[in-house]
Amino acid sequence: MARGAVTCESMPPLADHRTRRLRLPGITVLAALWCGACQTNHAGNVPTLRQEAGTPVRDAGATTSSGPITAVAERPVAMMNNDAITVSTMQDRLFERAGAEILRELQLELALDEALAELDLDIQEQDIAHEEQLLLDRLSTDEDAARELLSQVRNNEGLGPVRYEALLWRNAALRALVQDELQLGEPLLRRLHGMRHGPRISTRLIVVPTLQEAEELHARLLSGEAFDALASTRSIDSSRDRGGLVEPISLEDPAWPAALRTALESTPPGQMTDIVFLDDRFAIAQVDALIPADGVDYEASRSEMLALARLTQERLKMADLAGRLGIKPNLQVLDPTLRQAWKVDESRRQESP
Repeated sequence: MARGAVTCESMPPLADHRTRRLRLPGITVLAALWCGACQTNHAGNVPTLRQEAGTPVRDAGATTSSGPITAVAERPVAMMNNDAITVSTMQDRLFERAGAEILRELQLELALDEALAELDLDIQEQDIAHEEQLLLDRLSTDEDAARELLSQVRNNEGLGPVRYEALLWRNAALRALVQDELQLGEPLLRRLHGMRHGPRISTRLIVVPTLQEAEELHARLLSGEAFDALASTRSIDSSRDRGGLVEPISLEDPAWPAALRTALESTPPGQMTDIVFLDDRFAIAQVDALIPADGVDYEASRSEMLALARLTQERLKMADLAGRLGIKPNLQVLDPTLRQAWKVDESRRQESP
């Protein structure tokens, strides 16, 4: 990925992506939350769609937080029968629906732009293309299937052209900013090789919130009840839909808690562990089978491990950096409806684990 090839400017409002700096097109927190369709039309009462002669253009019930809006001062964005639909008509509902989410995106983009400028880094077109290819690679190894899945994801997440391009830009910017923090030494590569190609354990899990519940389920399992049946009905882990079955676990994989890996190491196939304490939850694991190493030599897979190590570290560090940078820009929410949506979103984030 190209880095630092183009000098950065001091940060004006976010520029169009065809200019020297690649940024989210045409949007800033301070200038306007909405794009060109939201701009006031000072040319008079000129609808965007032709109307029948003598038929007035009316705003379909336009009101905002500050009171009724007169349609003639705004360019309609849609027509419903002979009623004009303007951004003012839709504004409060749009703010409630996605206002807080868009503000968070803009906050992070402003912080990223400033961080790039400080390090004299720039995001190139090829960086944006690289981010899209990474998304496709994660969805499927088949190009057509990956693009179909990506289209579905974009539809589900409401990622139209502007927000999708902004997402790719944020990812590219975060990736560029974390490159100097990556540590890709031999110990890490060998550990990844062990995780990918070494022995693993086919495991089922039951996770519950209290020790009392764990003790109850452990007793029922000892009395002969089926592990997968109890996992399906009582576990709070996402694996419950598969009877507690998780991806095969490598004892070298730090993504799994050390206490669980230690318990699995001493448990033979067909047996279950004692109750394992995992932070604020309790787990019971069953070893279904031991999966032997696949025989792939380290040197033969070194380039694969290097790419995997880079991607894994980038994702972790990008997420951490986004969390730290996203709260930096000073945000004052002026619109009452948007301010309420922001408060609701903030409270939800604080309540989530």
